[in-house]
Amino acid sequence: IFEAPCSSVSSESIQDTDQEMQIVEELHAARVGKSVDLPGELMNMEIDLEDDVHSSSGIPSNNTSDRKLLIVIDTNILMNHLKFVRILKTTEVPGFDKLVLIIPWVVMQELDRMKEGKLLKHAQHKAIPAVHFINESLRNQDRKLWGQSIQLASQKHYGLSDENNDDRVLKCCLQHQELFPCSFVILCTDDRNLRNKGLISGVKSLSKEELSAELLHLSLNTDVCHQPCIPKQQLKAETTPLKETYKEESINSGLAILLESIVSDLEKSLGTGLSSILETEMKIAFGNLWMEILYLKPPWTLLHLLQCFKKHWLAVFGLVMEKNLLLTIESLYKNLCKANKAVDFTTVKFLLQDSRSLLHAFSTRSNYDGILPQTFAQVNKLLQTFAEVKTKLEPNSSENTVTKKQEGTSLMKSHNQEITVFSSSHLPHPSRHQEIWSILENVWITIYQNSTNVFQRLGSNSALTTSNIASFEEAFIYLQKLMAAVRDILEGIQRILAPNSNYQDVETLYNFLIKYEVNKNVKFTAQELYDCVSQTEYREKLTIGCHQLVEMEYTMQQCNASVYMEAKNRGWCEDVLNYRI
Repeated sequence: IFEAPCSSVSSESIQDTDQEMQIVEELHAARVGKSVDLPGELMNMEIDLEDDVHSSSGIPSNNTSDRKLLIVIDTNILMNHLKFVRILKTTEVPGFDKLVLIIPWVVMQELDRMKEGKLLKHAQHKAIPAVHFINESLRNQDRKLWGQSIQLASQKHYGLSDENNDDRVLKCCLQHQELFPCSFVILCTDDRNLRNKGLISGVKSLSKEELSAELLHLSLNTDVCHQPCIPKQQLKAETTPLKETYKEESINSGLAILLESIVSDLEKSLGTGLSSILETEMKIAFGNLWMEILYLKPPWTLLHLLQCFKKHWLAVFGLVMEKNLLLTIESLYKNLCKANKAVDFTTVKFLLQDSRSLLHAFSTRSNYDGILPQTFAQVNKLLQTFAEVKTKLEPNSSENTVTKKQEGTSLMKSHNQEITVFSSSHLPHPSRHQEIWSILENVWITIYQNSTNVFQRLGSNSALTTSNIASFEEAFIYLQKLMAAVRDILEGIQRILAPNSNYQDVETLYNFLIKYEVNKNVKFTAQELYDCVSQTEYREKLTIGCHQLVEMEYTMQQCNASVYMEAKNRGWCEDVLNYRI
């Protein structure tokens, strides 16, 4: 086991969030500094708009008495979260006839200047697809996206200054509040100061994350009488139950919003971990020349990082990692490209599972300055969110409580060297199968966490390590116990997955869980475990877990072989071998 040097990747290189905030802050500074002042009365609009998309007033000829949710989109949202905006445009929200996106005239002007490289040149690559999205929607006369007309934008209104682009965006919100008194207007911007101005002016103002969370809540909780983000008087007056088809549309919209949010968070957290790995391993392989050899220069997106891993696999990663790990990289890249076009449940599931497998594989080499454990924890949290929503969307979900993943797990008590799994939180009572499966997941997580501690201690060349295992000897002895535990679990799972398996085949795994599982809140029989793993859903999960455990067992064997001679020279091996036998 080899402990790689610490990474020194700058926050700008590894945090996509920093790039997003940089755009928000620089755009705000440009607005304040009037470097995005528009000529004349906003007449030099370069984006080609169809004349027949709007009436002369600039408002589509819909009935103004319809109850619409009108969301005014600021420039920074289109730049940083275009995928979210695309999904938003197709969202159905309970209590409203339709959701409509409003693009202020000044936002289109700012995007056009950035597209031409006249403003925030480093963000030009983000402005171009945003402009294309707006133009395509308007040309196709998409009734779910409106552009503020030049006539409305030119009006002197509400005492707001036309010299300030923040005020121009706010004026657009106030105009639509006045034009559509039966509708509800929300301003979506990541500019905190603009949100403050909106709130002071009586305009509901939310960041992308806030809007995503509230729309998700509305979509998944279709009782229109109890909605937190929108006043009751703005909702449709009728309180009769929603039609099943409308409920399905709302749930599908909510799921799309959630999946987009999960993918967005995954891109940030996994990007942080992989950028640290990439820089560290490139420096080991090429020294000070690494940046010149690097396939794609930072700042990176997650797609860029995966491309770099594929490009440099043979010369860098293939020398220190298993060859089949490249298949995981390729799967991640393929599914991420797919998710960037349209998110779906299966694609996100594969993304999260592959991400966890990839991080675990690299954790056997190094913790990369502590970044990898943090990233792994974030990915596990996303997997938990994913599982909880899947449970909620299942039929009869109202009868089931979402399973909460047990926290505070540990696999080791050093004073007696016993392997234990325990939980610091009380489990709720969802379906029996979910309770049982949560224990199996907990076993996997704790084995991973403690194998990481063992690898760090055995592979560390210095006293500086984040492992909580006190000594090399303790880590070596504990490695033998981990190997024995993984071997027992694998034997049990493989018997269950064998063709024509029956009730007796579950006993090996059941006996292991009963022996090592210390959880007073959950008791189950071998029959209940058999019923659980006989379900197609859980059998598929068990198959994935089996593959991951096989990889882990191989890694443990490699680690054991690399330190065996040192352990033998120190006189530990006889006792350990006797213990294993």
